[in-house]
Amino acid sequence: MKKQYFLHIFLFLFTFLSLTYREYLFIGILSLDWNLLASVFWIEWPYSVSLLLVLLAHEMGHYVMARIHRVEASLPYFIPFPLGPIGTMGAVIQIRERIPNKRALFDIGIGGPIASLILSMILWIIGISLSELVPLNQQSNLESVTFFGESAFTYLSNQFYFGGFDSSQMDVNIHPFARAAWVGLLITAINLLPFGQLDGGHIIYSIFGESYRKWIYWLYIAFLFLALVNFTWLIWGFIIFYFIKIEHPYIPDHKDGIGNIRKFLGLGILLSLLIIFVPKPIMIGSQLNQPSLLEYIWNQIQFF
Repeated sequence: MKKQYFLHIFLFLFTFLSLTYREYLFIGILSLDWNLLASVFWIEWPYSVSLLLVLLAHEMGHYVMARIHRVEASLPYFIPFPLGPIGTMGAVIQIRERIPNKRALFDIGIGGPIASLILSMILWIIGISLSELVPLNQQSNLESVTFFGESAFTYLSNQFYFGGFDSSQMDVNIHPFARAAWVGLLITAINLLPFGQLDGGHIIYSIFGESYRKWIYWLYIAFLFLALVNFTWLIWGFIIFYFIKIEHPYIPDHKDGIGNIRKFLGLGILLSLLIIFVPKPIMIGSQLNQPSLLEYIWNQIQFF
């Protein structure tokens, strides 16, 4: 038991470090540059702490629902990734026994995304109020700058708060709170994809039952067309097909079904995917003006 708790604590602390320092973690440690480590810490701790809270809320949403339905589940395992602009690959809990029915499956599946969606939106609003609008031509070495893509929610909220601006000329220099919220919304959106063992897969299967197997592959094919916008989604298509799977494994019905309230709530959280989904998640400056494959095809059609 002590070894199990030690692993949870170790991964939590390592994820805090990887979120705070990301690519600077190994550079700072290997160079013993304590001034660098200290300066990065004071700038980045709001990001790491707030994103850890979002991840914790998401996984505890699953965990609490599992306990309510008397399904054994582990505490969260955080996944550090001290490379790239995010610093983590999220967190997971392990369901250690078979889920008894679709009502329990629904509650366990929806508990996580509801918690992370609400907390991320609150963090985004706070973070945007602490952010500033800057001209793009004042950014140094624009081609190597990392840009976070826009969802309908982030775009509209930015435009509303800053009074409307031309995103080709101006950019929002977001506060670490807002950056954590952006990652939280991205993780929530990916989890809400309606396939296999993802949260969205649990929810859509619980609502529609076995009949959904007749059309879920068509939905998957439609999802693959997102690769025309950004290649990232082709990679996710591969991960879903081979690891997460497209169809959900069989779970028996509850004797009373899941009820209309759960159905409306489930459809609502699935539809929220439309406003928080980011077609082009992360780009560098040199990619900003490059047309997507979809834009290229459309331009060729117009040419002919």
